[in-house]
Amino acid sequence: MGNSSVFRIFESLPRLGGGDDEHTKKAYSRITDLPPGGGEILDVGCGKGAQTMALARLCPSCRIRAVDIHQPYLDGLEEKIIAEGFSGRIKTVCASMDDLPFEEESFDIIWAEGCASIIGIEQAVRYWKAFLKRGGYIMISDIFWFIKTPSEEAREFFAEYHPIMMTEEEGISIIRNAGLELVGSFRLPSRVWEESFYGQLRERFGGLEEEFADDKDALMVIDGLKRQTDIFDRYSSEFGNTYLIMRTPL
Repeated sequence: MGNSSVFRIFESLPRLGGGDDEHTKKAYSRITDLPPGGGEILDVGCGKGAQTMALARLCPSCRIRAVDIHQPYLDGLEEKIIAEGFSGRIKTVCASMDDLPFEEESFDIIWAEGCASIIGIEQAVRYWKAFLKRGGYIMISDIFWFIKTPSEEAREFFAEYHPIMMTEEEGISIIRNAGLELVGSFRLPSRVWEESFYGQLRERFGGLEEEFADDKDALMVIDGLKRQTDIFDRYSSEFGNTYLIMRTPL
């Protein structure tokens, strides 16, 4: 499937995955010991920047670099930044999350809502931690299995669409093996997935299929999203987003 089709489909959605400001705030509350002046935050794979704006409100003195590979997402985020008067504190950067244009030990916090599994959670943790200052934090929220033996239909779907999906325990092992300390974790309630993502998709499927009727790649993406929504409806107790807050040694 073509990446351009994926980007274009998601441009119509308010968020690119499950999440909301309440749970961004909950994750941020697990972070302590920020330096005077608030510190430096790197929002990796920021997408349309809903969490970027939430972080800016939560930490009025922090400075944020919001990174995404899709410039149209960043253009839309720039409009929000200007509208809320954050131009002095939030800067957007068009770059890939596995090739970041920053010096090592530049950030107090690296924030990654729903994107680490794009490059693999183990690669993400090991690569990104080099950009943290001593005692800095990484927050990853991503999709995990909640159980070790999921239903066959759910397992077969994700074997096709997200073959590197792992259990929460495996994710926590990656964190510890990378020399990081897990300081907090929690699951995103399924109702938030429904409100922020799957419900939004349901409202748009008809219009998206009409809009992309002549684009085979896009129709493949839409079909996959419809199947994923159906799997979520039936098996949301078996998988979902887990927020993992980790820290480098002091």
